[in-house]
Amino acid sequence: MAIGESVVMAGGFRISTRVLYAALAVLGAIALGVLYVFDPREPGIYPVCPFFGLTGYQCPGCGSLRALYSLCHGNLAAAIGYNAFTALSLPFIGYSYLAGGIKAFRLGEPLRVFVHHRLIWALLVGIVAFWTLRNVPVGPLTVLAP
Repeated sequence: MAIGESVVMAGGFRISTRVLYAALAVLGAIALGVLYVFDPREPGIYPVCPFFGLTGYQCPGCGSLRALYSLCHGNLAAAIGYNAFTALSLPFIGYSYLAGGIKAFRLGEPLRVFVHHRLIWALLVGIVAFWTLRNVPVGPLTVLAP
């Protein structure tokens, strides 16, 4: 399927990839606006992580809202303290979204970045290691917990 064609969504209706990218941009801007205004460190505003609520252990995403809030306010050190994986992965996530948007709106050909399959497997191992190590209550590993 070429970029710019319709994507079949749940329920069988079609939506253009351009409309999809535009909608995601608007929703993302609204979400960042809400996150900028409402501090996730304040109780009762955002839901508790379901994994943490059920098990008492931190998942790989625990602390992500606080990290994004800190980034919205220009505090990179605090963002890395809340969730280093989230803070460090945002440039890659942002590039992926922008590259897809550039293709969808036919604004040119984005820089192609080849990622070897071993790097993807290493990323998966890194996520599982981060998940595991941030729950070990020993010495220097406690710095990984938010």
